Amino acid sequence: MIIFLSELQKEHLDLLHKHSIQVLIDFCKLTIDYLNNGVNPKKHNIAAEKLNVPMTVVQNLVHALVYLIIEACKHNLSESDFKSSLALAGFSTEQQEILVKLYNTKKTELSSALNLLQQKDPTYQDLSWRFEVQIASRNSSEEIKPMVSMDFVVMTPKNFRQPSEDKIDQYSKNNNKNVSPIHINSTVQEAKAASHCQNIINHHLLQCDLPNLIHMTNVLDQALKESKSQHVRKVQRAL
Repeated sequence: MIIFLSELQKEHLDLLHKHSIQVLIDFCKLTIDYLNNGVNPKKHNIAAEKLNVPMTVVQNLVHALVYLIIEACKHNLSESDFKSSLALAGFSTEQQEILVKLYNTKKTELSSALNLLQQKDPTYQDLSWRFEVQIASRNSSEEIKPMVSMDFVVMTPKNFRQPSEDKIDQYSKNNNKNVSPIHINSTVQEAKAASHCQNIINHHLLQCDLPNLIHMTNVLDQALKESKSQHVRKVQRAL
């Protein structure tokens, strides 16, 4: 897969083509700081003074790099596909190597954060159970019916998107060159913490007799063994 940048994004990145590799390295450091700690106007202002450009130019360039890295992590691009995307954006071979290092530095952390924010499947949290026995009834005084009552607690993420992702998407689609700077204050760590807070807890009550409980146990045990098989591991690596 290849990432195609808009003309506005290419225009924001054009500043890197006019300066040395060291300037690109400095902007990679600004991008990492941006992803870790959010907006830092002081550092952006210093960079703008060194390059003798308005601070909004520096901010737009950092935003374009952030968008590029996040999109690459979102689609889990290989190094070759990422380099092809950079080549289409006008980066030289030497510049591509620098940006690949930036991508590899943040790939694991960003992919993990994006996965936490995008997952919608319920996840297991807790299980409570009790053993019940019916020892008699009106029809039979010797009847014994053992039952197990269970309360499965699962957590489902709420339907929300990462704030920075929304703003970056808006930035990528906006063709107004006079657009004001985008401020993204959430760090990756804060996004992870927010994803754990934005959840819905559900309780699922289940009651079954001993034969069904044994059957359920056997099926789950078989599924657990299959999940550790070589075939499943190959599929997981492929995904």
